[in-house]
Amino acid sequence: MTRLIAPLLMVIIAVAIFFQFTDPIFAEIKTIQDRQVTLNEGLNNAKKLRTVMKGLLDQRNLMSETDLNNLNKLLPDNVDNVRLIIDIDGIAKPYGMSIKGLEVKMPEEKTEDAVTRDRDNAKQAMVSLSFSVSGDYNQFQSFLSDLSQSLRLVDVSVVGFNSNEKGIYDYEVEIQTYWLK
Repeated sequence: MTRLIAPLLMVIIAVAIFFQFTDPIFAEIKTIQDRQVTLNEGLNNAKKLRTVMKGLLDQRNLMSETDLNNLNKLLPDNVDNVRLIIDIDGIAKPYGMSIKGLEVKMPEEKTEDAVTRDRDNAKQAMVSLSFSVSGDYNQFQSFLSDLSQSLRLVDVSVVGFNSNEKGIYDYEVEIQTYWLK
């Protein structure tokens, strides 16, 4: 009987030791292995991002200074109302028109839909600019054509006019332009 009890006791002690000490260590090892897999995935993603970033920087470095300036003019990284007004006035001048009654409307930060839109984690913001110009219809049409072809991204949202007997019209224009926040 002692011959049977001793091995049985040893098996019970071995099972108890396994569940008391060895099993928690195996569980901890499993947790560490899972974390290692996650960290390795993050490391691989970081290497891929670094490669993509290097490629984009190489492409940027290949661009001429003129192209970079044109790109910054198309979608600047700040709102420069003065530069925008000067650009629009420069477009109007060849047609004998000048900007009058200028009003800049910055959207309220509370209206998230009207102000920003997420696009690949870049925030884009909008500003409205209202002004009036005077001239005949052909001058105004040429002005709008040049405005649409300017490098600055501009949407004409409102156009109104008042006429007089001389054939010169007062045009009310509202445009929207964008920049990256």
